[in-house]
Amino acid sequence: MGGASGGGASSADGGGIAADAGGGTFGNGGGAIAPGGRGGASASGGAGGSSSASASSASGGSRACVSTSAAADCVPIAQGSDYPGMYSTACPPTSSHVAGAVTAGGPAVTASKGDGTYTLANGTVSIVITCADGSIKSWTYNGTNVLSGGDSGGQVYWELEAGNGTCTLTSDPASNGGEQAEIRIHTTGSTNNLDVDMDYALLRGSSGFYATGILTHPASYAATSGGEWRANVYNGSTFDWNSLDVMRNGASSAGGPTGWLDTTKADWVNGSAVTGAPVEVELAPSGVYVCKYSWTADWGDTDAWGWSSSSQNIGMFIALGSKEYYNGGPKKRELMGSMLDGPDLLNMLGGSHYAQDEIAETIAAGTALSKVYGPFFYYNNSVPAGTANANTVLFADAIAQAQAEQAAWPYAWFVNPANGDGNYVPESGRGTVTGTLTIADAGAPNASPADMWIGLAPDDGLDPQAQFFTYQYWVRTGCDGSFTIPHVIAGSYALWAFGRGAAGTFTTATGKIPNSSILTSFTQPTASIAVSAGQTQDLGTVVITPPRTAATVWEIGVPDRDSHEFLNGAIAYTNWATSYETYAANFGNGVTYTVGTDDYAKVWNYSDMDTSPWTVNFTLAAAPTGQARFYLALAANEGGSLTVSVNGKQIGTLAPQNESDAVVRLGSHGYFWDGQILFDASNLKAGANTLTLKSSGAALEWDYLRLEAQ
Repeated sequence: MGGASGGGASSADGGGIAADAGGGTFGNGGGAIAPGGRGGASASGGAGGSSSASASSASGGSRACVSTSAAADCVPIAQGSDYPGMYSTACPPTSSHVAGAVTAGGPAVTASKGDGTYTLANGTVSIVITCADGSIKSWTYNGTNVLSGGDSGGQVYWELEAGNGTCTLTSDPASNGGEQAEIRIHTTGSTNNLDVDMDYALLRGSSGFYATGILTHPASYAATSGGEWRANVYNGSTFDWNSLDVMRNGASSAGGPTGWLDTTKADWVNGSAVTGAPVEVELAPSGVYVCKYSWTADWGDTDAWGWSSSSQNIGMFIALGSKEYYNGGPKKRELMGSMLDGPDLLNMLGGSHYAQDEIAETIAAGTALSKVYGPFFYYNNSVPAGTANANTVLFADAIAQAQAEQAAWPYAWFVNPANGDGNYVPESGRGTVTGTLTIADAGAPNASPADMWIGLAPDDGLDPQAQFFTYQYWVRTGCDGSFTIPHVIAGSYALWAFGRGAAGTFTTATGKIPNSSILTSFTQPTASIAVSAGQTQDLGTVVITPPRTAATVWEIGVPDRDSHEFLNGAIAYTNWATSYETYAANFGNGVTYTVGTDDYAKVWNYSDMDTSPWTVNFTLAAAPTGQARFYLALAANEGGSLTVSVNGKQIGTLAPQNESDAVVRLGSHGYFWDGQILFDASNLKAGANTLTLKSSGAALEWDYLRLEAQ
């Protein structure tokens, strides 16, 4: 793969950042981990069929738990939380990257004040900022206006701001030798009772610029909730290829060369409505389903995303240095852009596209609170004419750039004005937490602690999925369960963990959490984690003991808060018919699954959308005694209820909480929930048995099912 130029592909003090480096907050890594067994019948295997790791990895979240040394085994793009991206290994970058994509010796940065505007320029990138609302109507890269022809003329804009902004030059290049310019736009009294600040920074030699948003609630303001909060780009019409992950990368995306990523605004304008689908879905004249929600992703598995131009071989991407400021945790799924009104590059800093409740968190009147979102990097890059697979080369380069940004986090250059809004904390005010996760599950002695999400979030009475005005720090465990959580702002946090090795949610949080799933305390540690500035706290062996009543009779799926392992779960983002139009024909009479015979990837549909019964057939050598347990985890649900019967006798009803509309919006998961039914094992018998689930009709997506009996 040829290297891309971002205005600075090498530096004397910035070595190459390997594509599987991980290590950053919400560390993504780029390695691979064995997918685990499919078939779901196991009395002794770990949750999700996990197996022991075959290779070690550095702590911090690398997913390289299988041998991936052969260069021929790597792929240009391994980003993504859906199959097959999550089990791919990225090829290493062909050039080194440094934060800011800086080329040493570039022209001095300039900052020019106009009539209600400021222009920042460095010879490679130039942006014109409107002081009233923080929007950018002109953005040039090597002389090309990358907003030209975009929707509404092309612009960068922010949500929530009140349009009454003023500009302050917080870093003046005339005073720092032309090294940096930084503008802070301050607006007051938005419709959400928040002050909104927007900050732009441009560095000497950089092939892009940084943007930061700050929400502040003065104590004098009335109570408020978060609301939708975004930075969006209506990028120029030259950008015809969007890149999000291995499945969605221009013409090579799921669905092939006629997939939705290659549709145009005309396809949408001339499309027709689809019966039963939301208004964001249409059938284009070409026969392709066009859906706004085909371009969504999980924050925990996304380092960079954006667009490139096939005609000009240039790119426009967002590259993240950190994800500590995103709401809802690492499995928060959000919209990253769409083609409905022409190409746009969306950064949902706080969103509700999958109805997660984090935007409803309330700040009481009399409470002073401020949160910094960013800085994040708007990155431009280019490759020479004639470069093979140019769009993919540009995307791979953007991912490598994001990993360089993560290596430099938190940025030392970011100016936080004295007495200004925001509480951006430098590295001197942060600490590190390390440890090794182990799983103590007598029913699954081989359960692997690899590839689990483990993180720190405030113990504020809310599940991390529902937190908005907080910072969260998550990484994936290494192959041996080891982890390093770096750059944590000093303070007190609850420790949280979940993932494929152990069903459920584990936490040191205290008190009742509204609408919570099954929460299990850590066996070790048992108290909140106090993070001290400049210190590394080694938690040693961190132990989780999953809830268990008896031995596993059977399990279906993998407890990873996602439905992608099931039939149709790795959603073909072009195909609405997978979800709705063919559902009645394929699953209208229910689903029957036989343990030990069927493969859930081929039989068990990822979603249940009606009241038809879903039946699991299984055989027991002897009649169990004592108490039995049925455990169910849902990747998403729209409410309603589920009636559960064993051998024709109802044993209980589950009423899922944490509603989200992932099914109708083409997500393989939304807001996680799990529940259980304890019942007398005498309902089971030697020989043939059945367990049947019957929904009240509200749509849901499966994550993991398990029956336990002694």
